[in-house]
This record gives sequence, structure tokens and C-alpha cells, in this order.
Amino acid sequence: MKYTLITGASMGIGKDIAKYNASLKRNVLLISLPNENLRKLAKEIVSEYGVKVDYKECDLTLNDTPKSIYEWVKSNNYKVDFLINNAGFGGVEVFKDTPYALNNSMIDLNVKAIVNLCHVFIEELEQNQPSFILNTSSMAANFPFPYKTVYGASKSFVKNFTIALSKEVKDLGISVSVVQPGATPTNTVVKDQIELGGTFSKISLYSSEYTAKLAVDQALKKKLIIVPGAKNKLFLRIMKLMPFRMQQNMLANKTKLMFDKINER
Repeated sequence: MKYTLITGASMGIGKDIAKYNASLKRNVLLISLPNENLRKLAKEIVSEYGVKVDYKECDLTLNDTPKSIYEWVKSNNYKVDFLINNAGFGGVEVFKDTPYALNNSMIDLNVKAIVNLCHVFIEELEQNQPSFILNTSSMAANFPFPYKTVYGASKSFVKNFTIALSKEVKDLGISVSVVQPGATPTNTVVKDQIELGGTFSKISLYSSEYTAKLAVDQALKKKLIIVPGAKNKLFLRIMKLMPFRMQQNMLANKTKLMFDKINER
């Protein structure tokens, strides 16, 4: 019996990805941190959609966690044919003032966990082909992003890693996709940032339900780069036409204004 494995499945886009997969009658494996109500979510999905569901609570910033997830999958004889690397986090920060541990946690989750999960599951996905990988990047992946310095760079890594990987594994029967959401109101912190960001943030605003459905549908259709919404696609075109210095000044000014508003609260 085949399963979709989803990281960051307890809330936001990840939760909606899990539910949408279940609505397609795909069995799901939910991965998230401890104490994030995965048991409750698993019961809800079983009750509503009648698919097989299991979950594992773990910390993906730890180096051995991807291997432990793989071993859990194999020990339960689950066959994964869709790996969705959705877990990640970011924020608006001044780099020199950002705690050392926070930068490392962001890199561990946004970069290393995705690389390592793809690596440990490649043979599993090949055995269960046709198979799929969907990695979550961001609109911030498309340009250097002042005041989101590490976050933007980590998401740029995810985008480029995914595009390169797609070429390597195509002949193994594995399709690889990357989704680049813009502003998505997934929790209180993100909602506050969107509100404080004003028009700049709201330009790229789409619901997590819309983003989840689009991402899964397009990944299953083997679309390589998925950008949710016409507004985001237009925004990218405009940004790429801007002189680099103007682009960087605009991003820096708007994001610094958001940072200042957050710290005034």
C-alpha cells in the first residue's frame, strides 16, 4: 500500500497538503514536531476521507532524524511514492542581531533536512515508481532578500537543488517539483507579518488551501516549478525587469519597514 509522506504536516500549507492528498484517496504519513496535535489530525483525516494515516513526531533539525523517519517507514512496510518536504521556517531579522542558534536551526530545517530526506528516500521512490518529490521553496528564492537574509538564501538553495535533482532522477521514474508560495496566512506570526507588510505583502497573498491544492495537482502532473497565482507570476516578471540595485533597495526598504513595525509592538 502506497503513501504520501509530508513534513510540517501539523499546520498551514502542510496540513492542507495532507488533507488534499487524502481527498484524492492517497494514504498519508504525517511528520511534525512533538505536541502539535498530529494524533488529532490523523483521526480527523481517517474519519473524513477513509484513508490510511500514520504519524511520527520528531525534530527535523537533528541530523539523524531523516534516517529515523526512513527506518520507521521501512519497519512498518509503508511504500512511499510521494515525498513532500514542506517543513521550514523564516522571519524578518537583522542578520548581525540574529541568534547564532536560530540561523543554524533555519539552515538545518530549510536545507539539510530536505537534502537528507531526498537522499534517504531515493531508492524507496525508485522502487515505487512512478514517484514524486515536492519541495517547498518561496517567492523569496528568486532574489537576494535583505532582512530575510538566511531564509531567502535557504529557499534559493531549495529551488536550485530541486531543479538539478529533477534531471538526475528523471530516468529513475521520479518526478521532482518545487513550489514557491508567496505570503500565506498559516499562523499568527505570519498573519501579523503580512498585515504589517501592507500592500507589498498582500500582493502575493493566497490561502494555504489554494496553495496546497495547486502544488499537489501540479506536482502530480510533473510540473517542475510551481508559482501559485497570477499575481505572483506577474510580480516575478516585474522584479526581473528591474535594475538590480533598484530591486534590492525596494526589498530592503519594504522589509526593514516591516521589521521596524514588528519591533514597535
